[in-house]
Amino acid sequence: MVNKFSSYLRRCTFFFFIFLLGCTQKEEWKVQRSFYYWRSVYKPSDEEKTTLKELTVDHLYIKFFDVFWDPLQNTPRPVATILFSETPSTTITPVVFITNETLENLKTEAVDSFARNNNKLLSSTSSTKELLLSKEVQIDCDWAKGTKEKYFRLLNTLRTQSFFQKKTLSATIRLHQLKFVSESGVPPVDKGLVMCYNMGNLRHPETRNSIIEDEELKKYIKNLNHYSLPVDIALPLFDWFVKFEGAEYKGLVHSFNLPQSFQKQKRIVFENDTIINNIPFKKGEWLRYENSDLFTIKQSVYLLTKKLKQKELNVILYHLDENSLKHYTTYELEDIFNSFR
Repeated sequence: MVNKFSSYLRRCTFFFFIFLLGCTQKEEWKVQRSFYYWRSVYKPSDEEKTTLKELTVDHLYIKFFDVFWDPLQNTPRPVATILFSETPSTTITPVVFITNETLENLKTEAVDSFARNNNKLLSSTSSTKELLLSKEVQIDCDWAKGTKEKYFRLLNTLRTQSFFQKKTLSATIRLHQLKFVSESGVPPVDKGLVMCYNMGNLRHPETRNSIIEDEELKKYIKNLNHYSLPVDIALPLFDWFVKFEGAEYKGLVHSFNLPQSFQKQKRIVFENDTIINNIPFKKGEWLRYENSDLFTIKQSVYLLTKKLKQKELNVILYHLDENSLKHYTTYELEDIFNSFR
């Protein structure tokens, strides 16, 4: 009788252990793979199409147009409206980029009409092709404390417009807006998109990599798990050279305009005046190479997964461009998406 009871107890203990093990397993992550498309003509190259196919990406965030402030006309001006040279085979989310300068100059009483104009342009641009639109519209703006009220009013007004009906409204969130949320506020949208790049001081000569650094990211995402909106994540794939003369910032140079050998060096100093691919460099000027290396991206993803409060999100890579994609294998890009676990 005792042996039977002991055997029964052992079986119960075993199954209870299995039950506890199942309960403590990590919740499965559900990641929607996406890319940004940030050019004014939609005509992806064969290499870009192949990347989408190999990664089974069926969702693009496409910038439909930019809005800048026109000081001559004293009015907001849409520019670089997307031209669809071909119809995307993927689901697309329209994105509108609005400069903070536009909000600074826009009068509060003009916000509502500005929203209506954006609605009209989105509607007309979407009707040019048989586009497979998602149920989301995204507004991209680096708003500031002084423009917060006008921007939030704009978002609330957009919600009432025809193109936005029955759609999810999302807004990009810069890292400084995430860290200093008491000053920046939380936009009145359904979800945010945390842009995990451009986090360092680009113009400082001692900065190592202003695009992405995991130690720098830590400073900004401490309160991510307390942010009141669900969020998606955008990660960088781009690189560039930052140009200086002494300690003075002089601008950016696209990496594809310079010899590939330059990318193997973190700092290139020009000993003489020279011209490379029609780009002039003066003696004493120097370049700092910055990129989005796979190791740093994965380290950043690790930090993010410790802070994200939801396990279902879009992960958007910036951006679909063959000049950036050539730095990564398909396996490496796959690894970035799969790092969310």
